[in-house]
Amino acid sequence: MPPRSRSSADSSDAFKVAIRVRPLIARERKTGAQMFWSCDTKQIFQLGADGKQLGLGHFFDRVFDHEETTQDVYDEIAQPIIESVMEGYNGTIFAYGQTSSGKTYTMMGDGKTEGIIPYAIDDMFHYIDQHPDREYLFRVSFMEIYNEAVSDLLAVKDAKPGGLQIREHLEGGVYVANLEEKLVRSKDEVLEWMKKGEKRRHVAGTNMNERSSRSHTIFRVIIESREQGAKDDAVNVSQLNLVDLAGSERASQTGAEGQRLKESGAINQSLLTLSNVIRKLSECPPEGAYIAYRDSKLTRILQMSLGGNSKTAVICAVTPAEEEQTKSTLQFATTSKSIKNKPVVNEVLSEMAMLNRAKKEIANLQKKIKEMNSQTGFLTLEQDNEELRQKLQEKELLQQEQEKKLKNMEVFMCRSSIDTKALTEKAKKNPRRATWCPRVGQQNRLSFDPSSFKPPSQDVNLSLCDVPEFSIPRKRRKHFSGEPIFGELDPVLESPSGESF
Repeated sequence: MPPRSRSSADSSDAFKVAIRVRPLIARERKTGAQMFWSCDTKQIFQLGADGKQLGLGHFFDRVFDHEETTQDVYDEIAQPIIESVMEGYNGTIFAYGQTSSGKTYTMMGDGKTEGIIPYAIDDMFHYIDQHPDREYLFRVSFMEIYNEAVSDLLAVKDAKPGGLQIREHLEGGVYVANLEEKLVRSKDEVLEWMKKGEKRRHVAGTNMNERSSRSHTIFRVIIESREQGAKDDAVNVSQLNLVDLAGSERASQTGAEGQRLKESGAINQSLLTLSNVIRKLSECPPEGAYIAYRDSKLTRILQMSLGGNSKTAVICAVTPAEEEQTKSTLQFATTSKSIKNKPVVNEVLSEMAMLNRAKKEIANLQKKIKEMNSQTGFLTLEQDNEELRQKLQEKELLQQEQEKKLKNMEVFMCRSSIDTKALTEKAKKNPRRATWCPRVGQQNRLSFDPSSFKPPSQDVNLSLCDVPEFSIPRKRRKHFSGEPIFGELDPVLESPSGESF
């Protein structure tokens, strides 16, 4: 059963683009590099040899100058996405730019200053402390894309030649097969796994940077939450992708050769594919139009973050002393501004949860109808006839909605009365997963065989059962594939303060 979208967010606010201008580094100060770019809070513009602005500026959601900190970047761009992820939305934050522009510093920090990822993890556990009415389950994974091969940075054993394979769910969406996920209980535990993975990442020195990232990394946090103590209620399953991209580079500047040159070619090719995908999405293609996500492992994994079900923020890091490379980064950022994502709350419901929710909705409708009856009953002839007509129309709409809910419940009850023994035998012959819902019991793993259908014993409208909905179970995957694990594993998590939740 695929996730149900409970509510949607404003698509115009779901894809944000920010620019971060780093200060001059020691190498640039030593050579007396010229400043080609300047900025204010909303635009960045090019400078001439005389220090005056050339042409029109480039406008974005936010532009951070070299004096603003990573904390400032996080508070304005990343923090709203973190809060949305805790509410059930998918989220993605990634940094883009040329090598040595400050992407890894922005995302990871440098040991002295924390980056966006540590700030995000801290806020997520702080959010839990502020919402004791819900219980949470956290899992983390850490993957690397090096020379177009995906590897697991948290795996004990080295990856097989060719790397991990990218698969697609039958219900839509992609996942990395056999990617390990670690259950975590505190911020310190999350950061410990992140540090272990970071040590295994491919880095090397070049003429542009003493420690240059030679791969893209995706640190992923999967969050499940439900109401405290609930067993059959809805479960929100969201994921946060924190992406540190390797920088685009020119061999003439980096001095790359041999293995470094091969790495550079793979990096530039994947970033080119990312740019092509961004450009295609910015043209607002019709639904079903071909987008070349499969041309790169990076775009394939981040497919839902680009024009899909996610709130996304792109932080483009630029170098003020570099003219052409910064101009290229700004072109990418300008194109990205036109992307429209469609985020929804990822809510997974069991059949019992749907039935309980329908009962609650019907009870609320009945209560509203009674209130309408009491209000219309006290209306006098002296009152405005228009007011009376409005009340009666509202009452009629409520009654129609109640009847619709009752019919849906009858269909559900009719399907639930099917001979489960025959269905179980059929499911063994066709092993496919039936639902994304919590494995509270085996009642969700059903398939349907028309020849084995028997009418229910209870007195219901049998015409509603003529074409019942059904799905066929399949083998459950060992690793995360978009389904919650509440009901199978129910640990007692602890907050940083020591309180359980």
